[in-house]
Amino acid sequence: MTLPEQLMRSQPATDLLAPVTCTASFDPPQIGPGEKSIYRITFNAPEISIRRPEPIPAPSPLNLHWRASGQNLQIIGNVAQTFSTFNYEAVPTLPGSFTLPEFNVEVYGKPVTVPAATLVVKSQRTEPAELARQLVVEPAANRVFVGEPLNVSVRLQATPAHGVEGVSQLQLNGDGFVTDKSAARQSIQTLKKNGVPLPAFVYETRITPITAGTIKLSAQGYTAGMQFSGPVVISGQVSLSSGPPQYLLLDSEPVTIEVLPLPTGNELPGFNGAIGHFSCDPPLLATNRLAVGDPVQLTVIFRGSPNLDRLHPPLPPRTPEWQIFPATPGGSVAAAGTNPPGALFHYTLIPLSYAPRATPAIPFSCFDPALGCYLDLTIPPVPVTLPAANAGSDVDTAQLLAEDVPGSSQSPGWSRLAATPGPRSALLGPLQFHPWFWFVQGLPVLGFIGLGMWERRRRRWEQHPEWRRRREARRALRRARRVLERAADDADFLRGAVSALQIACAPHYSATPGALVCGDILQLLPAAEREGEPGETVRRIFAAADSAAFAANKGTRSNILAEKVRLKKILANLEERL
Repeated sequence: MTLPEQLMRSQPATDLLAPVTCTASFDPPQIGPGEKSIYRITFNAPEISIRRPEPIPAPSPLNLHWRASGQNLQIIGNVAQTFSTFNYEAVPTLPGSFTLPEFNVEVYGKPVTVPAATLVVKSQRTEPAELARQLVVEPAANRVFVGEPLNVSVRLQATPAHGVEGVSQLQLNGDGFVTDKSAARQSIQTLKKNGVPLPAFVYETRITPITAGTIKLSAQGYTAGMQFSGPVVISGQVSLSSGPPQYLLLDSEPVTIEVLPLPTGNELPGFNGAIGHFSCDPPLLATNRLAVGDPVQLTVIFRGSPNLDRLHPPLPPRTPEWQIFPATPGGSVAAAGTNPPGALFHYTLIPLSYAPRATPAIPFSCFDPALGCYLDLTIPPVPVTLPAANAGSDVDTAQLLAEDVPGSSQSPGWSRLAATPGPRSALLGPLQFHPWFWFVQGLPVLGFIGLGMWERRRRRWEQHPEWRRRREARRALRRARRVLERAADDADFLRGAVSALQIACAPHYSATPGALVCGDILQLLPAAEREGEPGETVRRIFAAADSAAFAANKGTRSNILAEKVRLKKILANLEERL
């Protein structure tokens, strides 16, 4: 059985079919004048399935304000159930006994009754005040800059019986900041409250404001008894609450944090968002005797604020004499004497010529919130030596590396590694920068579009062969009409006239033009024209053609050229029908 299967089988079943019930109570149920109580409503259903009751029908002297809501998973018997809690702050304005009547809340689309609850407000107290249990949020400062890490602690005092409980699902509420989960720390300490030492559960974390303005910060979480969600540091003698945990949703009063924007106009070179008090140790070079083209490692240590894990090393400068790679983290450095802990970074440098006598300075700066100004932490240059004795063996490599660096002062030329020059090129820029490049890229697209249109046309002609016959007939008719225009005698005119009439009518019969006779031509003319002058003209032309072809006396000529005008009109009408 695999580990995921074991974990899944070890989990209790979740009860989703249990009837929804609700509990409502005041914590504490009795308060004095000027005090407040927490009205807590709990459902055994997921929070997303509950339509939050708003507003709650409360007596007029009792003001209710929503504070927090959450859900947790509790093991009851052998099954797990989801419970959702809604916290309201109850502030009475007059003493007396106030009862919130029953009301309905929609859960899973069905009404669920919230039971009545009573709060007693006494005008005078005769016993010590029992205050509502709540969390306390304490930021390390109430005035910070954007991007400055801020330590925040959340405290839960022990119960009146001095029992300490852990807090699970603890979260910080508010807008305009991010929480660093990796900086969380839990402990149980003895703290003084009103001069009396009391144990308390303390949760410490770190937030980073990301917007300028005012932040309202609060916390919420569930009491979990002796169940802790991680390692806990216990200081002094404390008493832990025994028995099963009572899962109560607690919240805190919001605290206000003012977030200031970073000053502009006086930033120093190399600022990349580093905020805090930092210092830079002298850089260490692996060796000061270098050779052109050989890499060397530069080690830099930054010390200062505890938020070194968020420190980004400066970017290396671009110089024609050095090739510098971005820094890689090398881990943390422990504190030594008065020096605070630090972060280690490694740069890899490659000299490209024999001119430099020191490594280039790497600009870097940070903003110190305590001083309210930018501090210069530029990594200083380290002296180096590049002996000229190795110049004969490394000059070609140095020239190639130097020519490849952008902004190099060396003029481009042929390296002595090449025996003969290569082919010349009139255009040294990338091909995509030339105007014809995009036209050439578009040629395949145009080709595919053309092939698609051609295929579409081919299929259309294949489905309608009569269109091709009509088109060829129109072309042949235009040629026949040009022959008629050039006819000089009756014989040429007769041949052209008969051929033109046959060509104009052949597509209607799906026949060869030469197979048509006079009757076929007349059949295509309207009835009025067939019996009128156009029909007579067609008959005369075919009769004259037959006489010229089959008459015994072929020397007889008729004045058939007089029918030329009427023939043009007949051919025009027939052409319109093609």
